[in-house]
Amino acid sequence: MPREIPEEARRSTELFLSTADRSAPGLVTGFYLVGSVCFGDFHARGAGRGRLSTASDIDFVAVADRRPEPGEISALAQAHATTVARFPKPHFDGSVLTWADLAAGPDDCPDVPCMQEGRFTSAGRGGVNPVLFCELASRGIALRGPEPSDVDVWADQDALRAFTVDNLSRYWRPWWEKNRRTSALSLAIGMSPWFPVWAVLGVSRLHHLLATGEMTSKCGAGRYAAREFAPRWQRIIAESLSLRTEGAEGRRSYRNPLARRRDTLAFLDATIDDALALA
Repeated sequence: MPREIPEEARRSTELFLSTADRSAPGLVTGFYLVGSVCFGDFHARGAGRGRLSTASDIDFVAVADRRPEPGEISALAQAHATTVARFPKPHFDGSVLTWADLAAGPDDCPDVPCMQEGRFTSAGRGGVNPVLFCELASRGIALRGPEPSDVDVWADQDALRAFTVDNLSRYWRPWWEKNRRTSALSLAIGMSPWFPVWAVLGVSRLHHLLATGEMTSKCGAGRYAAREFAPRWQRIIAESLSLRTEGAEGRRSYRNPLARRRDTLAFLDATIDDALALA
């Protein structure tokens, strides 16, 4: 494995592959890390707990020469269960595709074995979208199999841009609408350190893609927002970056989590509109 692979990703990957190879030898012929690891933005320790943690996940694409048979799917499920039992955090999330799937793209990919937040699904579409394919094509880290540049991987930039616009309209705008309402649940989520990291840096990533045509990490998006966005937003951007990189130990510029929630929602509202205007 390349030396720059974080130890958390190294140990989980080695256990998963060795377990899968024993039960289904020859099935996994390619294995690639994507997500925060491939952007050099992996942070194993973060603020918050459970699903509201700011810590990074380990995201991967496993590749087979053919569609796995039922017994091989069971072997993959067992390999994943063994991995997450020993290393429950960070989450070890990924999909099992074929080489033909990589060339065809997400729209032509059928339901495949998927792993998300410790759960294995024998046939699903978790994470099978243009972002995954374009990340793999441009930045994927090969731990088994040829380099991504030597593989026929679908990477339609127009489709990626359309997916980004759809994500802003169909996910982020309703998410903002739901979380701006005052309820016990929305307040609890809004005051967690996960909230500004997910919202401020997440939407900044989409703005960055529409503005520059390039993909970036959460921290890359935060640095972009700090350079390009108005002074009004600098405080919440800096807070989000600090929570992402330093977790609970980082310096806070907000003493009141309600004020941080308010600024996060205001930033989200303005940035969604601005990103959609770019499209």
